[in-house]
Amino acid sequence: MPNKLLSIYAVTPGSIWADQQAQGRTIVVDAIDGTHAICTTLTNSHDVQRVIDLPCQITCSNPRDMRGTTHRINLDRFRPIRNGFAFVTATGAHLSPRLTAH
Repeated sequence: MPNKLLSIYAVTPGSIWADQQAQGRTIVVDAIDGTHAICTTLTNSHDVQRVIDLPCQITCSNPRDMRGTTHRINLDRFRPIRNGFAFVTATGAHLSPRLTAH
């Protein structure tokens, strides 16, 4: 059985993490609830934001702006793997109101 890759950074409230699967998406950890982190999305992925920024006449899709939404994410995903989250900063919670403003 291969060794499990662990994060060297603690998942703490206020820390900011980047989604490895949806490039450009960042989240801030609001609280820890047992084996899950309660997180708020700060920025959309690059692909979603590109479509949101297009005029309505050009695109047929209707992507959802995820900034400001809350999610429960398993703590095991906070490590630099393909579908995990990479650590950005531990003290970025002061940015969240400014980044989630629509």
